[in-house]
Amino acid sequence: MRSLTIACALAASAGACGDPAPTLLDATPLCGIPADYGALGTRTGTQDATGTGTPSITVVLDPGPPKDDLFIKLITGKGAFAAGIAPGTFTIGGADASFADCGLCTNILANIDPAAGPAKFYFTDAGTVTIATTNPVSGSAHDLHFVEISLATGTATPGGCTATIASLTFGSP
Repeated sequence: MRSLTIACALAASAGACGDPAPTLLDATPLCGIPADYGALGTRTGTQDATGTGTPSITVVLDPGPPKDDLFIKLITGKGAFAAGIAPGTFTIGGADASFADCGLCTNILANIDPAAGPAKFYFTDAGTVTIATTNPVSGSAHDLHFVEISLATGTATPGGCTATIASLTFGSP
């Protein structure tokens, strides 16, 4: 009887046994963010309020709960800003596609719990960012591609989720 039940369950997944094939679930809920944000228009963000001196902006992508944020941080001496932070148009690649080495660091923090922080972390590995002003940070981004990363290693999560943002203009009030 057990083997008949297993055989019917396998056959049912192929549409046999008189039942329709099951609908496969979209993996997006497991990722915590949409796979494609599309064109986001203009978004107002919040500038770094920690006083660290490192220019950054946080833009809410989804107010939640749970909340999702886009976080852009400019680090002098690294990546696109190896010679210093300055306005310009930058293609994400090389050091800026590395969580450990980026100067133009662009992240999505997904499913943020106010007490525990984000449940998932995404980092850009491709796209273009234009920085119009550095303090406060303002500009635009196009064709951003994000990969899920492990904060423990700073590297892409094997089999992890991905997301894209077609375009976005960002700044603060």
